[in-house]
Amino acid sequence: MASEFEHLKLPRINIQLPRRAGGGGGDKKYRDNRDTHGTQILAQISSLTQTVKERKSSFRLDPKLIFKIKLANEFEDLEEDLPKSGLTLLGREPAANKAIVVFSSDEGLAEFRTRWETYAGIKSGFKNGYLDAVEWLAPLEPADRLGRLLELEPLQAGEIAALDLEFWHTGDRQEMQKYIDQVRQGLRDRATPSAPFDLTDFYIGDYLCIARIKVDQELLNDLLTEVIVKEIDRRPKVAFELRTDYNPPLSDIPKVVSPSTTTCGILVIDSGVQRGHPLLSSVIGEAEVFPDTKREFLKTEPDDQADHGTGVAGIAAYGDIEACIQKKSFDPTAWIFSARVLNEKNQFDEDLLLENQLEQAISYFIKEYSNCKVINLSLGNAEQIYQKGNKQTRIAAKIDELAYRYQQHNILFVVAAGNSFPYAGERELLRTDYPNYLLDPAARIIDPATSAIALTVGALSLGRNSMTYATDARRNAVAKVLGYPSPFTRTGFGVDDMIKPDLVDFGGDFVLDGDRVAGDSDAAVSIVTFSQNYTSSLFKVASGTSFAAPRVANLAAQLYNKYPTASPNLIRALLATSASLPQEIPLEFQTGSKQSDKQKSEQLKNRLAIYGYGQANSQRAMYSADNYVVLLEDHLDIRVGSFDLFEIPALPPEFLQKKGKRFLSIALAFDPPTRPTRGDSYLGITMEFDLFKGVDRDSVVSTYVDAKKAQKLGDDGDYSELSKEKLRQQFTSGCIVDLSPGTTCRKKGTLQRGVVEISNLATKYDAGSLYLVVSCNRKWVKVEEIPSQRYALVVAVSHSDPEVQLYNRLRTQILPRLRV
Repeated sequence: MASEFEHLKLPRINIQLPRRAGGGGGDKKYRDNRDTHGTQILAQISSLTQTVKERKSSFRLDPKLIFKIKLANEFEDLEEDLPKSGLTLLGREPAANKAIVVFSSDEGLAEFRTRWETYAGIKSGFKNGYLDAVEWLAPLEPADRLGRLLELEPLQAGEIAALDLEFWHTGDRQEMQKYIDQVRQGLRDRATPSAPFDLTDFYIGDYLCIARIKVDQELLNDLLTEVIVKEIDRRPKVAFELRTDYNPPLSDIPKVVSPSTTTCGILVIDSGVQRGHPLLSSVIGEAEVFPDTKREFLKTEPDDQADHGTGVAGIAAYGDIEACIQKKSFDPTAWIFSARVLNEKNQFDEDLLLENQLEQAISYFIKEYSNCKVINLSLGNAEQIYQKGNKQTRIAAKIDELAYRYQQHNILFVVAAGNSFPYAGERELLRTDYPNYLLDPAARIIDPATSAIALTVGALSLGRNSMTYATDARRNAVAKVLGYPSPFTRTGFGVDDMIKPDLVDFGGDFVLDGDRVAGDSDAAVSIVTFSQNYTSSLFKVASGTSFAAPRVANLAAQLYNKYPTASPNLIRALLATSASLPQEIPLEFQTGSKQSDKQKSEQLKNRLAIYGYGQANSQRAMYSADNYVVLLEDHLDIRVGSFDLFEIPALPPEFLQKKGKRFLSIALAFDPPTRPTRGDSYLGITMEFDLFKGVDRDSVVSTYVDAKKAQKLGDDGDYSELSKEKLRQQFTSGCIVDLSPGTTCRKKGTLQRGVVEISNLATKYDAGSLYLVVSCNRKWVKVEEIPSQRYALVVAVSHSDPEVQLYNRLRTQILPRLRV
């Protein structure tokens, strides 16, 4: 069993230093070597066409000129110019070296070649400057066609497996049928009684062409060389074999014991909760309707008639329902309070303001029940999609207002990011364009997920496939891989480019049945939770960010159980510190050593928009270990315009010298006043932090004092930047710890986390203590009215080797500092 220790206090140096706050562009570029660059591309075109002519297909497939175009990062995208160039865009393939994949007919190729000849000056005519964006052309390689699940679990010698083969769809159904027939015949020609190779099923849609094949390693390798093949992959594994596996009888489940009176309560604001559900009845503290006391709109009491709130409440009370079923044990970790604000059609009352419903419900429960600390809202306005540059949305603004007003109650809001349903009439694109559409403006988070002070939660796939008609090639999960973003999850950023969502958790997947989305009743890809109609079935399955949010709410409640007097800032900071990206993420969001700094920065931005800080881990949020140490401070108060200084003890030699991965993470959370009418800044107060190594405390202090003096003398620069520049001059640039994401990105939100991986060659980490400077900046508040801001701070230091004795070594350094 892993070690479990209580987190340690973070030493604070009792000094606060005043400061102020502070301001970025780009020009379009052109190639200055068009003649030589054009000549090189023309040679690559000739090579591609020659390769196609010489290619011999073992399946007698008609040759196609399908190739990848690597785009130069510094030039504008040429997607809209492809048709006039004689090319058809087939897809954007990260597996193909971040390139676009295109198809060209003979006529189109002639046009493409002519445009390059004028670009290079070989022929007269328009220069076609948009071709500056083309870096190189190249054929697709077998590795480009290998699916991620096959990469993780390659075919073994002698294994005959049922795989999914996806073709590049040329837009001609008859042509795609011909390819299906040719591959089927080729496989059957090689089949024997002991090796039943075959194409057993297929689906041809408007955009998707996929087949189920049975092949061995040799045939797989042959197919991976076929130009028309887009991808071959394994089928995801299924969690449940039978419906009874996730729907056992009540007699198999021990009686649920109510939580203790001090256990944290979660207020679920939703469609109500089914109070008679055998697994919920003993954990419901109270359920009510708001504010329709006369039952003129909600005529059926607080019970759930829409089959939504009961499912949310079940996860909020127990966390992972599927794990509870497998253990045949239900031990609630939270009380449930329910405020019904939706009718049986999941609609709001058109005559009532939701803002008033929220205020009345929240005010009632937190004043009646002191243990009601977490508020879960798995609802949102799908019509109110946040777009960059917009002001804060209404309900989100109300949540922030209530969070600030009721600070003394230490309540934490958890909000679902919302569900997106793109390609309404062209569902096949959900698979062919996944996951790129998650970054479309139409997939941005909705009201109230933009709340600055709430935890916004996106959704992840369970990494499973449909268990219904498992041999049917037309039925396929979209995300497929464990931890990949759910195809319906909504993404960031939020107001003023705040990092949103903050966290992600499991919410399920889509199953495509040909050109339609199958219902969310497929247990294999969905989240298991409680059914509203419990008399016929205790459990149901469903997908959505609605069911990811209460998983995080349950984790927050567990932290409140451990830290009853904690502020929501500490809970948020602990969850963010414990969070990490899933082990597998789509290639579209990965970074590589060959990428430029600009490309890496763009990938990091995309990752943050999808995952936020990642998926929280309850064990790491609640406990330190031998090789993982958390230092924390809560209920801190800082004067607006000042700095706080903290000391992180020197990292032990064993930590720095022993092989493995080493990480240092810092999380800051605060809950400032907000104002949606302010276009300059939604937050009235902002905060940020910087970490320094290889410096002494007095130098840090004097540097910030000098920055204040310089500002008084007329220097309009940012105190933080002035200070960092002086420390760079004194100690070299290596004294500033380069945390990711950088200050400019993370400081826009009220929950900020920065991480650095300490390499073997990292310098100055062995040069004594590290110093953490936290600053508080005025935006539009009046300091005489709001002179200070409360916040929480969490620092985590970890080593991948569980044998590293980090905890006791840091503890012995910290205790004397805390006594001073």
